[in-house]
Amino acid sequence: MSQPLRSFILAGVISLIQPAYFGQDLPGAAQAQVLSASAQFVVPATRPEAFSWYWDNVDQGLFTGANGDNSAFRWIQPPASPQHLGYSEGARYQATSTFGGARHTVDVSYLDPATMHGRVASDNFLGSKPYSFVAQSVSIDGKPPFTVLVQYTPTGSTFSDTQFRIQATLASDPRLAQAYVDHLRKTLCGLKPTLTEALNQRYFNAVLKARGHYAFGPVDKNWNVTLTIVQEIKGITPEMLAWWWDHIGSTERYRLWQPIDHVSFEWTVPPNSPDLQYDIGAVQKAKEYIGKTALTLNITGADPHAVPPPVPLTDPGYFYARTDLTLLAGILPSNSLTHQWRPNAAGDGVILTSTFVNTVLARILNKDFFDDLGSHALREFQMLPYFLPRLYKREYLNQ
Repeated sequence: MSQPLRSFILAGVISLIQPAYFGQDLPGAAQAQVLSASAQFVVPATRPEAFSWYWDNVDQGLFTGANGDNSAFRWIQPPASPQHLGYSEGARYQATSTFGGARHTVDVSYLDPATMHGRVASDNFLGSKPYSFVAQSVSIDGKPPFTVLVQYTPTGSTFSDTQFRIQATLASDPRLAQAYVDHLRKTLCGLKPTLTEALNQRYFNAVLKARGHYAFGPVDKNWNVTLTIVQEIKGITPEMLAWWWDHIGSTERYRLWQPIDHVSFEWTVPPNSPDLQYDIGAVQKAKEYIGKTALTLNITGADPHAVPPPVPLTDPGYFYARTDLTLLAGILPSNSLTHQWRPNAAGDGVILTSTFVNTVLARILNKDFFDDLGSHALREFQMLPYFLPRLYKREYLNQ
C-alpha cells in the first residue's frame, strides 16, 4: 500500500472516531464522547427563545406540521414545568417518524442538564433552566439509546435567526443515528412558519400577560394619560433589576429582553459609570413594537430631584426616564416612565410597579396604544428571569 493511500485511510478512520468534546464535568474523571453523527445549520426568521419553549411544549400539531415524515407524537412522561423556556429533565415522549428509508418508533428522554458540563456554554447553569441546549437520550425501535445534544444560538445581522449544531454520540449504529439527526434537522427547519406565532400566542400572551395587570385613567388637563402596570416577577433579585438599566448595551442583548417586540438598541449617550443605579443623562435609542406599531424612542435617564416623577418614589429600587419619539423629539412634550420595585413576600422575586405618562396623541398612531403598552410591559418584564440572572452572575458576580 502506498504511503499517500495509507495516510488517506488513516485520516478517514480518525475522522470517524474523533471525540466531539472532552471533559463533561461529570463526577470523577472527565469522559470523552465519540461523535456518531452531526449537523450544523441555520433556521432563519426564528429566534432561539421559540425553540427553548418548543422542547417542553411540542405537541402532535407542531410535530406533524413541521415535517410530513412525522406521523405521531405523545408524551409518556409530560414535562414538569412546560410553560417556561428551557427543557425539563426526565420528560419523555414517543414519536413515529419515517427516516433513513423506513418507518421508526423513536423514544426520547430529556437528560439531566448537569451531564452536559464541559460540552455547552457554562452560563447555561447560572439560571433555572438551560438557555442554549437540549440533551436527549434517543432510542430507535427499542435499540440501545444514544445521546443527542442540540445547541442553538442567535445569529444574523439583526439576531433574528437561530444557528444549530446537533451532535449524536456513542450510537451503536452511526448510519441510523445520522439518519435521525438529518430528520431532526428537517423537523426543526420546518417549524419556522408556525413556531414564533405559537410562542407569541401560547406563551407571551396566554402565560406572561396573565402574571400582572394594568389600568389607565382618563385624559388629564395636560392631554396626558397615565398607565399603571403591576406585576410580580419571580426568579430575579432587586439587585439584578437595578443592574440591568446600565447594561442593556446592544441589540443582541435587547432582543433577549423581548425577542418579538424588540427590534434594535444603541446608546446615544452611554452611561458614565455602569453600576447598580441607572445613569442620569444616559440616552437609550430603542426601536420596539407597541402592538403592531414600530416606534423608535429616545429614553433619557432623568433626575427625580430636578424634575419630580409623576408618582412618589416609594420603593427602594427605581428607574425614572423621559421618553420621546426620535423623529418628533422637541416637537411633542416628553413622556415619562417610572419603574419601581421591591422584594416580593416569598423572597424569590420582585414586585414591579410601572407608571407611564404619555400624550393622548399617541392614539393617533394607534387607537389601542395604552392597552398595547400595558401588554408590552408584561410581555417584556416577565422575560427577565429567562436571561437576566445568568448575565448578572457572569458579569457582575464573576461566577
